[in-house]
Amino acid sequence: MVDQKNIQGDTWPRLPKKAEKFIFFRITNAQEFKKGLPTMADFITTAHTALQNRNDIYKKKAEGTLKGIINLVSINIAFSATGLSKLGAEKFNDDVFNGGQFKDMTAPSEGESAKDHQGLDPQQDWVNEFKPSSGGIDGVLTVAGDSLPSIDKMTRKTFDWVFNVGNDKQSVEVVYTKEGQVLDNHIEHFGWVDGISQPIIKGLDDISKTKDDRGMTPIEPGVIFVGHEGNESKHPKWAKDGSFMVFRIYEQLVPEFYHWCAWNCSIAAEEAKKAIEQGKAPKWSDKAFDQMGLFSSRLVGRWPMGAPMELHPLEDPNWTKNKGQFEVSALKTMNNTDSFNYKPTDQTRCPYASHMRKTGPRDDYPGYTKHVMMRRGIPYGPPCLQGEQAGGSTQHERGLLFVSYQSSIENGFVTQQKRWANTSDGPTDMAKHNGGVSQGIDPIIGQVHPSRNGKCTGAQINAKYQDAPQIPFPDSDLENPASQVYDKSLTLDRLVVPHGGEYFFTPSISALKEYLPNAR
Repeated sequence: MVDQKNIQGDTWPRLPKKAEKFIFFRITNAQEFKKGLPTMADFITTAHTALQNRNDIYKKKAEGTLKGIINLVSINIAFSATGLSKLGAEKFNDDVFNGGQFKDMTAPSEGESAKDHQGLDPQQDWVNEFKPSSGGIDGVLTVAGDSLPSIDKMTRKTFDWVFNVGNDKQSVEVVYTKEGQVLDNHIEHFGWVDGISQPIIKGLDDISKTKDDRGMTPIEPGVIFVGHEGNESKHPKWAKDGSFMVFRIYEQLVPEFYHWCAWNCSIAAEEAKKAIEQGKAPKWSDKAFDQMGLFSSRLVGRWPMGAPMELHPLEDPNWTKNKGQFEVSALKTMNNTDSFNYKPTDQTRCPYASHMRKTGPRDDYPGYTKHVMMRRGIPYGPPCLQGEQAGGSTQHERGLLFVSYQSSIENGFVTQQKRWANTSDGPTDMAKHNGGVSQGIDPIIGQVHPSRNGKCTGAQINAKYQDAPQIPFPDSDLENPASQVYDKSLTLDRLVVPHGGEYFFTPSISALKEYLPNAR
């Protein structure tokens, strides 16, 4: 049984938040840092406390007594392999974690070895602070709360105070910070509700909600937490109740996303061409808007407010049209569901290539539950307003601060991003059900080698450019489900750009108080 008072609260059940700040630091005096670590541990929000806080919020909402936003700030801490080494911790037998994300996820530049760069991210796209050449990052403080001012105030009273940040006795150096804020309706910048399909953990979550063989299968706690049933790796004893944290910045090119969708929809593309000929910005008709909605939702695998395409292939039950505008209906909770599975031999409802099916294959992939992870991302950057969106070109950086927790980075994040999203035949090659053609890379987060990263707009959308990836994808017929085998090939644009990150380990409270301060 996982001890809720010994695990950090962002791993489970998650930290309540309207805003969040990630403070990346380098340890400059290991001995002084270790002296302060037990005190810092007293400020860490455990799963027990986080659950109490969340239940209190839910209770007040249900009673109608919640007045405004509760002033609440929560703190978690995690360390990279280099940070743990500075503290003298027994090393993990884990090449992915020990090597770091830069080695694992970046592509080699000219003359560099593929052994030292085992991914597809162009190095020039990475934030410099995440590159080892900048000195590296030893740890990250995750601070979540009701607002950024509240977060900064709590950081000064805890982290800064414990480690003497700003005076001659300081034991850490803050090297980089990144902050995010929750958007309305908990959507990400492309417009879809985020955080759906979180794993259900035996011994922590109420598994009575899974009454049949449909939907999310409860997982063993060891898939997320080290040292428990379901954890296949042989990690040091001190790591029990901890979890590996992946942090990653994904920039989302929102105006480009919507224009790319439009050019791939027949009605919208025709309207756009006419508008351009007249020197005007496109103004979509209801039919064009509906077609783009179906097309983009098929790309994701869900309708914007969470209803799965597998259950609702042609119409979003969570939205009602009103004079060209869309409003969230009362059906949202009912249809924001995980109570379904895919039929591996059928993509007439949800395409094999959709983001959701590529990264969360369910019955498409035997043993899928081994590869799930707790996702704790938050949007960053300003919402994309109508003027910027209409221009078709990003003017302000925005995206998702991706965070996940798992007992194995290889089984979790690396499998979902590198083995599934980035490959044309992952997670299971569906060519035999798909006219002999594999489903292609993930259309949202899938990455290709830097030499294939092109840019296409307008009339170029259906032409190959710089060997750009293509996927089989259905025409967006507003009245009929898609066929099982598609005769249309879709040229992908690069709409999500990774800007780097790092792999961390989130220790238990006992490790923070007892083991790490005394490690040699």
